[in-house]
Amino acid sequence: MEKKQGRGNRIWKTAAAFAAATLAAIVVLLLAVILVLLKGPSPAAGRLFALSCQETSALKWVPGLFVSDDYLQKLMAEGTINRQEAEMSYPIWSGQAENTLNLYEDNEDTNDGQIVLLDIQESLFKGKLMIIQDPKRVCFGVLDAYGEEQEGMFLYEFIEAYHGVGGTNAGGFYDPEGNGNGGIPEGIVISGGKLRYGEEDTVYSNVIGLDAQHHLCLGDMTPAEALEQGIESAVSFAPGPVLVKDGVRQQKLGGGINPRTCIGQRADGSILLLVVEGRKPDSLGATYDDLAELMERYGAVNAANLDGGSSSLMYYMGQQLTRGSNIVGMRMLSTAVIVLPEGGDQNG
Repeated sequence: MEKKQGRGNRIWKTAAAFAAATLAAIVVLLLAVILVLLKGPSPAAGRLFALSCQETSALKWVPGLFVSDDYLQKLMAEGTINRQEAEMSYPIWSGQAENTLNLYEDNEDTNDGQIVLLDIQESLFKGKLMIIQDPKRVCFGVLDAYGEEQEGMFLYEFIEAYHGVGGTNAGGFYDPEGNGNGGIPEGIVISGGKLRYGEEDTVYSNVIGLDAQHHLCLGDMTPAEALEQGIESAVSFAPGPVLVKDGVRQQKLGGGINPRTCIGQRADGSILLLVVEGRKPDSLGATYDDLAELMERYGAVNAANLDGGSSSLMYYMGQQLTRGSNIVGMRMLSTAVIVLPEGGDQNG
């Protein structure tokens, strides 16, 4: 009996040693890959990796383990990021919506004559694109109150609260080390034509708003300017960026490879909602330029990047359509993009 126990102990010890050695080898390989990315022959690969980390809430510190701050700043400065001043975009759609279901043969049947769902499949990422033909059906969902004592809601809770049929995450929120609970927005929140969060005369970057005519309005502005221009509801996400402005795709926007969410509007008034999955073996993520190209491809005349990363998610008819990247589950949000039922119109 003692011999069998001794043999069993040896087997467990051998297995444990093998597992430890395998884990150590994986860690060493991972560290070597990161070091090669940051200090290897391709500065572009190093910038992409560093940007991908710095766009997260929890992994900003990773590049600093391998290179000095001076080296990292030099590496980032060599990137060719061309961010123009985000002046107010001008609504240029006709308001005469086409039948979008006839425009795409590969759409999924949503049992809704005004909504199209498309699978997006690119070399490094995949995701979902929702096309809402009637812009009156899109609004921004907000919390009843904001502040340190408040907490956000999950995306499906926002959709239920607004009696919606679908939606995505929207603006940014205070998220130290990835532990934010959505109670404090990062930037501006306007709802019902009233300022809900933010300083009236402070300029906020990448404000994304809807006016009373359901035009998608983009740009850097103060809440006072936004309200003066007739914006009924708005969120923001700095650093953005604006992806398509007045029919022109923006170039050299940069950004790392990460999960993304963005919103756009076509010339016929239709709203585009895109969510890209990321940080997964079969979908690494997208850059800002990837988003801009996709928005242009599907006809956006104005489009901007929303909050991304572990917040990126799309729901429709009670189903989660995209996979989140947060290992502990979906995030609580400060705001959401809500798709209302057919005939709905809630611009705030």
